[in-house]
Amino acid sequence: MQKLLLVIGMFTFCFAKQLNAQLNNKDSAFLKQSIQNAIQAYHNGIGDQAAKFNGSQYQGYTVSFSDGQPYFKANVLSKGSIVYDGVLFENVNLLYDEVADCVVLQDSIHRIKLVNERLSAFTVQESNFERLQKIENSALLATGFYEVLTKGKMSLYKKETKKMIDKFSNANELAVLFEIHHYYYIRKGDSFFEIKKKKDLFKVLADQENAISKYISDEHLNYRKAKDIMLTKVIDFYNFLNQ
Repeated sequence: MQKLLLVIGMFTFCFAKQLNAQLNNKDSAFLKQSIQNAIQAYHNGIGDQAAKFNGSQYQGYTVSFSDGQPYFKANVLSKGSIVYDGVLFENVNLLYDEVADCVVLQDSIHRIKLVNERLSAFTVQESNFERLQKIENSALLATGFYEVLTKGKMSLYKKETKKMIDKFSNANELAVLFEIHHYYYIRKGDSFFEIKKKKDLFKVLADQENAISKYISDEHLNYRKAKDIMLTKVIDFYNFLNQ
């Protein structure tokens, strides 16, 4: 069913491109709507089946959380999007489990753990993520999903990891604490540079060090207190200088 709908959708699209130049404005508007209908039919057709064919049922957690939770930002589903097998699916219900580093999709019945290798990008809780591949000698922590803080000639990525630490409460019930770590990376071309300290930032952006130092001072940016904001603004400023 999935392959059939995809073939129909692609045939409609290709046929439409050939005829588009021959149509008047009224017909062209009709054709555009037909293309959109075909794309929507493809998405509707695979609907709940896509995750079931390509993922496994998500088991979740059977312990209580005494401090924090395993998901990105919140432990509730939010509307987002995924790029799965190269196809964009929008307006889907998602969770990002940072302990397991996996994305969970809610269909009409189940919660499905999507296959990481088939998922190249997603949006959840209004944040964008990409799956980055660690190669030999790369500064990246590991292959996995990284939050995109900004993109340009220089791009900035953030990796948040969570590790569960068991703790027994006074009532002898197992509860869980979370150990959280943050990692930041600048991407220049195909190379990644980890930013552990403020001086690491200036090493990567050495060609604009004076301008960036002045910008940080003028904007009262604080690396320790607001690392996400400071790094994002600095990278955006660097990209502006190097347009």
